[in-house]
Amino acid sequence: MKKVETLYAQWFYKEALIVILEDLERAVDDGVNTYKSMCRDSRIVPGAAATEIELARKLKEFSLKETGLDQYAIAKFAESFEMVPKTLAENAGLNAMEIISLLYAEHSTGNTKVGIDLDEGICKDVSTLNIWDLHITKLSHYWGFFALKYAADAACTVLRVDQIRMAKPAGGPERVPGAGGGNDED
Repeated sequence: MKKVETLYAQWFYKEALIVILEDLERAVDDGVNTYKSMCRDSRIVPGAAATEIELARKLKEFSLKETGLDQYAIAKFAESFEMVPKTLAENAGLNAMEIISLLYAEHSTGNTKVGIDLDEGICKDVSTLNIWDLHITKLSHYWGFFALKYAADAACTVLRVDQIRMAKPAGGPERVPGAGGGNDED
């Protein structure tokens, strides 16, 4: 019986070690890719959702200058940027709506580097905490996979489809006057 317990313990330690090594490999790979990205373009932007909230705020301001469906579409696109701070806050066990409101309040006063300090659960200037994101991962068109570019393309495609649907008249073929089984009174 002792031999079986020893085999289970060895198997358990071996599997745990494999998981740890895979995590270590992923971390090293992320670090190398970040270094390569910084060598190509070393520009940085405030992290911890500060950039996303500022983009959302600017887009919402812009949407107020538009009219009709364009205003609604731009406002909804701006709202989509709130997913980053919302996800960060929820994953940290914070009240997401409260955090987003605080971020908007700070950014509206001109504090554009205010993001979420997950350690303390408050909003503060993330440049003092040295929390930065690479510009290339946020806004640049250097790489072949850009979340911002694809999000904008998806929004434009949806708007085009809506415009096509609204431009086409509804219904089937045209009616010919006097033809076919109507309620004619003779």
